[in-house]
Amino acid sequence: MDTSIMIIGFVLLLIIVLPIYFILNAKNIDQKHVKSLFAKHSQENKYNFQLIANQGRKVLGMDPQKKGLLFIDFNLKEPLVTFQDLNQSESCAVATSSPLGKSNVLEKIEWVFMSKKGTPIDNSVLFHDSDRNYLIPVYAHEELKLAQQWQETIQKHL
Repeated sequence: MDTSIMIIGFVLLLIIVLPIYFILNAKNIDQKHVKSLFAKHSQENKYNFQLIANQGRKVLGMDPQKKGLLFIDFNLKEPLVTFQDLNQSESCAVATSSPLGKSNVLEKIEWVFMSKKGTPIDNSVLFHDSDRNYLIPVYAHEELKLAQQWQETIQKHL
């Protein structure tokens, strides 16, 4: 009887411990990948990106002293990495586009940066695009809320 209790206890322990191990291991791999992308796009150690936000499969890194912004979207087959020099920007706004007649459907969400000269900078950051083939389904209205929250963080550091 003691042997059967030990076997049942061991099986229950494996059922609990294995998923936790795999979750923590995947999280460590993701963190290493983010750190390597931060180092790769630091422009020869000019920028020291600190992780500001990591939600879903989107990562925002910012260097508050040297005013650099790095946006990474892991929802695509190849991660989309976008860099924005905030020294050239005066403000940031969230822009959305919807198909004609469907105001509740969002096709694109992007951050539009205004330069200090008053003209829009050509390289706005595309946060969400319904035409992209995402690995994990992305919900545009949740992405819009996230983009607006991050826009406030960006605006604080301008």
